[in-house]
Amino acid sequence: MTSGDLAKMARAAAVIRSVVGQDFECHTREEWDGEYGKGALLILEHYLGDPLWPYVNYDGGQYDKIEQLSDALSAAGFWVEDCTGWYSGVYEKEVV
Repeated sequence: MTSGDLAKMARAAAVIRSVVGQDFECHTREEWDGEYGKGALLILEHYLGDPLWPYVNYDGGQYDKIEQLSDALSAAGFWVEDCTGWYSGVYEKEVV
């Protein structure tokens, strides 16, 4: 992992924290062993009842919160994908 990757992870985490309003559980791709999200900068854990859950899990039906986080991450150069019901990946947007 490079210092550039660390800076991007910190930037993405700061955006997420500002939207959600508190800290959250996450992992780097190096420490992640899940089936999905292998190319993500960050893996976000979110179980039912977790403060992050309504912002990334479509099963909760809180699409306004999902959009709020998605828009904030997009403005910072990232995007989020709900991988399963309990974790999501945060990726850097590709510059075309």
